[in-house]
Amino acid sequence: MKFILASASPRRRELLKAIIPEFECTVPDFDESSIEIADAKQRTMVLSREKCKAAAAECADRNAVIISSDTVVDLGGVILEKPKDRAEACSMIKSLSDNVHKVHTAVSVYCRGIIYSFVDTTEVYVDFIDDETIKAYVLTDEPYDKAGGYAIQGFMSGYISKIHGNYHTVVGLPVARLNKLLKNIKVL
Repeated sequence: MKFILASASPRRRELLKAIIPEFECTVPDFDESSIEIADAKQRTMVLSREKCKAAAAECADRNAVIISSDTVVDLGGVILEKPKDRAEACSMIKSLSDNVHKVHTAVSVYCRGIIYSFVDTTEVYVDFIDDETIKAYVLTDEPYDKAGGYAIQGFMSGYISKIHGNYHTVVGLPVARLNKLLKNIKVL
């Protein structure tokens, strides 16, 4: 069976290798800005499903299993996207500092004409981060291709005191739950 990951994320590729050693990658032609939904959980679900639909429409192999994912950082109902510049990255990290937020990751799987989806949520507790540290961090490349401006396995690992939920959800692909879904639909 042919598997396709509809994502450009190197983190998702690494995580998927844990359950599917061989797969192809594609980046579907889909404009995320076309989806205007304020609810973080609903937004990530719709984005994941739409990416999956776009990838399925572009795929010549109708028997391929397509996996897409989307991650949203939710700070008290405010969605933190990927920061556009240093000022926005700085503002995001300051807002996460000494605070609790949720990370929602939605996964969609296209198989035999049906899309199966779920959303997994993890609470993340962040310790205080001083202004000088934040300023130094936003000068790196790390914040700019990640929802909320951080990677749990990067800079923020030194400031996250605890999480309630799945670590891989915060990275961007809840592997155990995806594995269970793929087994339930009998493709693994």
